[in-house]
Amino acid sequence: MAAKSRQFPDEMDDSQDDIGMSDADLEALMGGASAPSPGKTIDVDKLEPGDRLEGNVIDIRAGEVLLELDGKHHGLIEEDEFEEDEELPLLGTRIKASVIRYDGARDMVLLSVGKARKEVFWEDLRPGSLLEALVTGTNKGGLDLDIKGVRAFMPISQIDIKRIEDATPFVGKKFRVEVTQVDREDQNLVVSRRAVLEKQAVELKGNALARLSEGELLKGTVVKTNNHGAFVDLGGVEGLIHQSKLHTWSRETGQSAELAVGAEVEVEIQRVDSERERVSLDLRRGSVLDWSASAANYEVGEEFTGWVSGKTADGVHVAIEEGVEGIIPRACLLEMKDPPVKGDIIRTCITSIDPEKKLIELKPL
Repeated sequence: MAAKSRQFPDEMDDSQDDIGMSDADLEALMGGASAPSPGKTIDVDKLEPGDRLEGNVIDIRAGEVLLELDGKHHGLIEEDEFEEDEELPLLGTRIKASVIRYDGARDMVLLSVGKARKEVFWEDLRPGSLLEALVTGTNKGGLDLDIKGVRAFMPISQIDIKRIEDATPFVGKKFRVEVTQVDREDQNLVVSRRAVLEKQAVELKGNALARLSEGELLKGTVVKTNNHGAFVDLGGVEGLIHQSKLHTWSRETGQSAELAVGAEVEVEIQRVDSERERVSLDLRRGSVLDWSASAANYEVGEEFTGWVSGKTADGVHVAIEEGVEGIIPRACLLEMKDPPVKGDIIRTCITSIDPEKKLIELKPL
């Protein structure tokens, strides 16, 4: 067991009184928690295991914590009752503990804080309570967890939002869980991590929606497609490119090609419906080009007349032909007296082509 912090009275302190308390200890006690209620004397003959008592810490030594329970009786808590990473209580601290038994030979009530803590733990538990849990193992239906010394169970369906086939990798991990079922009589506790993750996802989605604005240009990843179109992850929220806007044009083949899951695209936000949590997107042309093929069809110095399709922090985007876009860098725009705006028709020249970055840089003529 890891060593715990202790507070020992000075054995050479001449100021100790007849009961072994130094002036410093007495001062700590007087300045700490209140003394036991006057007139409330404990009848040790009627104490039962599990009875709850409270007392003030008056001494800590030799692996034991001594409590004053009333003006006449004392209690004793073994150091092992405290958590390994927990400091022992300071003098004067008021502690709740459960009775183990009365030791007549020592005229001392032996106490347990671990048992009292578990009792309080079960009393406070409610469905919806949030707790920190350590995964200790797996079973046929899910995970075994330890929560403050209490065993809990998590069904495999409640481990994550996505389906989990093998729960073994979660053993040894700590995470936040939500209580879903409590049976105090049989001391059965069922918890869910999925409920916590779902609430976090809702919060993140709400924050992401609040940041979006119509006309904004963003980069995202296609996460799924169906008959409605392609769903693009924008970072915490998904938007839909309708099926009618889902095709891109390939200069090489002269045909359209559908987006694939995993494709990185640049999109423009068409509409944000916060109440229904829906985001409508339009695919920016040229954002999913097959650059290995397209780059070979263009040359540095080649001139084009194009129209300004939008503006981002990087610069102004110019459609130089159907399905192909270049960008006038921001640094170049700063040198222009009248920078182009969306919808302008301008004459440009290719200054560089970077297939790795999927970037065609332009300069206005």
